[in-house]
Amino acid sequence: MFAQSLGHWFKNTSRQQEVKVGDVFRNIRRGNIIETAKVLDIVPDSMGVPHVHFRISIESGHQECFQEERTLGLTSFAERFSSVLTA
Repeated sequence: MFAQSLGHWFKNTSRQQEVKVGDVFRNIRRGNIIETAKVLDIVPDSMGVPHVHFRISIESGHQECFQEERTLGLTSFAERFSSVLTA
């Protein structure tokens, strides 16, 4: 896995190693805002830092507010989305 090969450059937690293409994660925020993220790809930027491309849907209660694609660094993604729904 790409993230494992960069372990000597970045803090390489076991949580980061668990992020894989196709996985779905959930983050529940204050006010019962639910973020659901599906990992589309994990690629390095021009400096070699791994980034997660993902589709996120934001829900409030049972209503979906919006859906879009976003990118976060692997470390930031792993910290924000700690609850995996499917692996």
